[in-house]
Amino acid sequence: MGIFGFLFGLVCLVLIAWAIAAVGNAVFGRKHRQRRRTSGQSPNPTEQKRSRETTAPSLPRTQVLPPPKAMVAERLRSMVVEHTAEGIALLQPPASTRVHLKSSRHQQYIQQANFVLEQLRSGGVQLPKALYILRKMNSYAFEELLLTCCHERGWDIEHNFKYSNDGGLDGRVTIAGRLYLIQAKRYRGYINPKHVHDFHKVIHQEKAYGGFFVHSGRTEELANQLLREYGIGLLSGQSLVDFVLGQSLKVVG
Repeated sequence: MGIFGFLFGLVCLVLIAWAIAAVGNAVFGRKHRQRRRTSGQSPNPTEQKRSRETTAPSLPRTQVLPPPKAMVAERLRSMVVEHTAEGIALLQPPASTRVHLKSSRHQQYIQQANFVLEQLRSGGVQLPKALYILRKMNSYAFEELLLTCCHERGWDIEHNFKYSNDGGLDGRVTIAGRLYLIQAKRYRGYINPKHVHDFHKVIHQEKAYGGFFVHSGRTEELANQLLREYGIGLLSGQSLVDFVLGQSLKVVG
């Protein structure tokens, strides 16, 4: 019994010592925090986090505004690149959805068109050589060359979204408030009458006032008959070269 009593007493002493230590730590910690608050010391990160969690009210979520770069990109997407006699400029887009921001590929063809225009307008270029230069051009650059010449005359021009699969339409111009369509064919030989017929269907579908069929080849009699029947303007040979050189063009209608 003496041994068990001794052990029981020892356990009681350990429990009492542990209780005294726990109470002392609590009292000491409270006094230490009070001293730090009165002396201006900031609490430790753990206590600071707990304090924010318990005291800070929950704030409602607000909409995050886009960064400035995103706002600039959105602004650029709402604009259109147009080419002028001096170069390329940013303009506000008209209502038509076919006008769009020019890609680097479009800008490359515009530069090619401007280079050919400078070559043709340098002086001393006669009809055969001028047609030879136009026939050797890239077909998309040929389209841009014609639109540039239209723009130089003060006509409002519109581009398609893309060059290929354009539905038989290479551009639109507005002359005196009337819409005209442009079909450009960089022919080396004779014109294809089917192309004239298809272009007439596009003019009817788009409800345009008229159109210009522009090509660098030769026009046979059947194609001429179709153009007269449909009331489509023809630019080829000498009339095409004159138009590219900046001479006046008579618009029928």
